[in-house]
Amino acid sequence: MSSATLWLANYKQIGESEMQIWRQLLIGINRSFRIRLIISLSAIILLAFGITGYLTYQYNLKLFEEEISKQFSRTNEEALAKIEMKVQEIVRVSQTVVFNPQIEMLIKRINSQEDADAFNLYYDKKQIEEQIFQIKSDAPYITGMYLYDLNGNPSYFSYTTSAIKNLDDPTFQTIQSKLNDTYGNLAWMSMPLPSSIEPSGFRQTIIIARLMKNSALQTYGVLVMAVDESFFAGILKELIKDGTGEVYLYNENKELLYSNSTLETAEKAQMLQDMSETRVMNNHLYVQGISKATSFKLVSSTSLSDIQVKNKILSKRIAYTGFISILLTSILIVISTGKLLRPIKDLLLGLRKVRSGDFSARIEIRTKDELAYMGESFNAMAEQVGRLITEVYLTQLSEREAELKALQVQLNPHFLHNMFNEIYWKLYLQNEKDTAALIATISEMLKYSLMPVRTLTTVQEEFQQIRNYVKLQTELFEPDLETIIQADEQVLDNEMMRFLLQPLVENVFVHAFRNKVSHKILVIRASQHLEHLEIEVTDNGCGMDESAIAILLGPKGTSLPQRSDGREHLGVRSVVRRLELVHGQPYRLEVESVVNSGTTMRLILPNHPTKKELSQHAEG
Repeated sequence: MSSATLWLANYKQIGESEMQIWRQLLIGINRSFRIRLIISLSAIILLAFGITGYLTYQYNLKLFEEEISKQFSRTNEEALAKIEMKVQEIVRVSQTVVFNPQIEMLIKRINSQEDADAFNLYYDKKQIEEQIFQIKSDAPYITGMYLYDLNGNPSYFSYTTSAIKNLDDPTFQTIQSKLNDTYGNLAWMSMPLPSSIEPSGFRQTIIIARLMKNSALQTYGVLVMAVDESFFAGILKELIKDGTGEVYLYNENKELLYSNSTLETAEKAQMLQDMSETRVMNNHLYVQGISKATSFKLVSSTSLSDIQVKNKILSKRIAYTGFISILLTSILIVISTGKLLRPIKDLLLGLRKVRSGDFSARIEIRTKDELAYMGESFNAMAEQVGRLITEVYLTQLSEREAELKALQVQLNPHFLHNMFNEIYWKLYLQNEKDTAALIATISEMLKYSLMPVRTLTTVQEEFQQIRNYVKLQTELFEPDLETIIQADEQVLDNEMMRFLLQPLVENVFVHAFRNKVSHKILVIRASQHLEHLEIEVTDNGCGMDESAIAILLGPKGTSLPQRSDGREHLGVRSVVRRLELVHGQPYRLEVESVVNSGTTMRLILPNHPTKKELSQHAEG
């Protein structure tokens, strides 16, 4: 088996390895894609339904709370408006008593007739009783009414029911303390009064009292009325109809008048007194309202348990719906993945053909999705692998042919170098020293050229090579050439690529001095500028225009142009290309030229001192 055939077999194995990777990938996809797709989509749907259910639950809960809050606040306001009417009714009753001129006259007469006989006192009190009972007939909810004198005695009138007993002195003292600074306005309070029908012996009663003042603002007595808590309970039943609600009615001094619930803690009592907005606490919604007419404050609450129960039922329905949807979606996925995985099966069949060595295998594109892209990529890959096998095979044959030619070319210079050495010594012994010197120069140039082109040289060695080349040109073709070759001392040992200057100098003799007969000047200088090395090749030849310079340098990054005989140009373009490949920017070849006035070609190279020079600097 030939080396080319062996290489082709190895490259085919590389292509088959790449195909094997594709095949294993698609087999893995084919085996797990269906399951992963079902699991992934099911998880996504489940997550979506879970998030939707949670958001729906929270939204409904918030929505119900807001709606309940609005409705409950409206009911609370309506109840507060009814309480205002009840309070105004009590105010009307009290004013009817206080501003009744006959009652006022009778009380003044009783006060002025302390020494009168008992009959007259009885008669006056009987008249007061008739007047009050006539007024009380319009207010049956009043369970007790008392007219006290200024000494705190119920001297004028006293009425009570079986629900409560007459007020004792401590109770009246408490009531009287509340009347200070009221200026004749009603004072509302709630207190337990002795009762004969209550098991505890006391009945919580609402007391309404006011100072009795006449039109001259003179106080002539104290009016005390008692009403049962049912006075407010009937109004507030709409707020507690479900049995879970709570109501708290406060007077203008934020004292609790009525409540259907017991305050468990002082913190809760303080919170309800200071509450100024709707809030949720302990799974209860609390709303409040303040009457502008009476300054009464009504706080009511309702349980949110029913709302939460309804939302939990809704959440369960959403969960059941989601489960059914996931089940149906999974069934649809199972059905649809059969069609979805058909292109993957086609890819596997194509890979088997390519693995067997058939690089002409192609896949029929059935869809327009990502799998179609994979099919197109497979077709392109198979075509590219087949083409690369052919191209690399031909390239390998060409490289081997070039290697043989290179060996042959390398043998010829060695042979010539040895021949030139023999000729040199023969001429030298025959005393042909000038001719021998030329032969020695050619031999030295030939020896320099035998070094591999990748081996770096120094500026000094490169300049010596140029001196040899110029010496041959001067001796053989250009006897009137004036040559100046200069290099700064500090750059002589700097490293540089081989054969960078020779094409530039050769270009001068081939083109610049082509039509120039006399006074030819060639200047070559090497100097250090900042961090780079500059080498200039200047002539006074025919020069060139901008278009010629552009052709000479060529487009950046392009390979060397081919000559008619198939070989590459080895002139200035080779220098430009080698600089691009080895160094890159900012290192380059610059060309400055004026037609009929000469040309300057400037090499911008890295400033690389040799190891020897670096060690000398270190020792110094």
